[in-house]
Amino acid sequence: MPAALECGGPVEGLVWRRWDEGGFVFVQQQLIAERLVKQGDTYALYHIEIFFHNLLAMAQRCQRSARQAQLAGLVAKTYAQLEPAPGDQPGRAWICRGGPECSHSIRLRNTEVLLNSTQFLAFASSLANGMSREVRTAAPNDFVEQTARIAREHLERWRTPAAQDALRKRIAARPEDVKNTSSELFLTDKDLWQIAIYADLAGMLAARPRLAQAAGLDDGSIATMKAHLDLLLRLVAARTTVQALPDPEGKTGKSIRVADLDAGFWRLYDTNRYAAYTGRDKPVVCKRDPARPELVTAQTLIPAERFAPVANIGWDISHARRLVHFFDAIERNRAALVQVYGIDPASLPSQDTMAAFARQFSLHVWNQDRARPLFANYFSGANGWYRVNYDNGTGSCAEGYPPYGLAESFPTGGYATWPAMHALGVRLYDITQSSRKEDRDFVAAHYPGFARRPGDSERMLAEMMFWPTLVRRGGAR
Repeated sequence: MPAALECGGPVEGLVWRRWDEGGFVFVQQQLIAERLVKQGDTYALYHIEIFFHNLLAMAQRCQRSARQAQLAGLVAKTYAQLEPAPGDQPGRAWICRGGPECSHSIRLRNTEVLLNSTQFLAFASSLANGMSREVRTAAPNDFVEQTARIAREHLERWRTPAAQDALRKRIAARPEDVKNTSSELFLTDKDLWQIAIYADLAGMLAARPRLAQAAGLDDGSIATMKAHLDLLLRLVAARTTVQALPDPEGKTGKSIRVADLDAGFWRLYDTNRYAAYTGRDKPVVCKRDPARPELVTAQTLIPAERFAPVANIGWDISHARRLVHFFDAIERNRAALVQVYGIDPASLPSQDTMAAFARQFSLHVWNQDRARPLFANYFSGANGWYRVNYDNGTGSCAEGYPPYGLAESFPTGGYATWPAMHALGVRLYDITQSSRKEDRDFVAAHYPGFARRPGDSERMLAEMMFWPTLVRRGGAR
């Protein structure tokens, strides 16, 4: 279906129809008006990025200026919810005051949740960067200028001396330094998002040199940004494990390179304690108390102590979807990062390294079945249970994800934009659109977000995350 996947083709048309029929209103009313404004729930910002970053990337590939302006109007509404950062911290912040996570966790309540802020600001910065290349309207509160100022404020707050000391400690760490379930030494998605924000801010400044003054940037602040960015890039380089493997096609003397992220650092983490268990029986079940139906407790059937930690475990494939937009931010701003911050080009992930990550996914995460593609739970290729009895701070019970339980992260996570994975994305599109019983059963078992009735809100969101990743311009991703 190559022609159907071109910009301007029927699949792109279907995406925008979903957006016009429900996506726009969902963001405007549910995520922003209800959750962010009324409840003070900044996890709404997290979900805007998760649900719609692939849509934004398609709008940019296909050069849909009006659609990007529409997204900018929604993002600008979130800027009105910024308030002075708590304590003596500089700048403005989104403060979490309600919603399930912040209502139940005293640690999060009335604070800036860094994950939400970094993830959403990376989305907003990508949007503003793309718009910075368009003809400027000279309108007050220009979206690009607003976003550049907000990015500068947040990056300034996040690069404290203590934060940079913690980065140096993590750069020097090795997997064997992790002795318990603490995440203190991990490379996290928050680190990748901050690099992406720096990258897209550089893109804005390269496209509009006068923007630096409007954003409150001078040579001194650029220099401090460079120092922080250098540390973040050193951390990513330290946690990128590249291996040379024999060529799978059997070519004598030839090898290929694969890459993984944070390998070995996550082996003791709570969410991965069943990573070595690949059985189908649930290790933990959630039981409802007959006397108090509102009370659900976890009952352990298979103790985690039966399984040794998986030595090389790193990120799961749901979290690793951040690599898609992280690498995109690096690639589109490679020259701007050097121009604006004066960083060493060699400190940026190379195109070869990016290809090695895609090759790892293709060789070790995919099950090698083109007819029935599935994807292992961990980027290392491990396929044990994930997040068994996970506590997200809301008091709910979670039985966890079985082997291949995170497979839906492939279509919704953006991986199909990687050229090596695009054909598998097309195959999954065909399966999710099929009316054959065996296909419907397969989708219901492994890709449940696409198994609901047409028009269902969850299916709408799944399709709007997946379909944009298939659309290409002139055959390019």
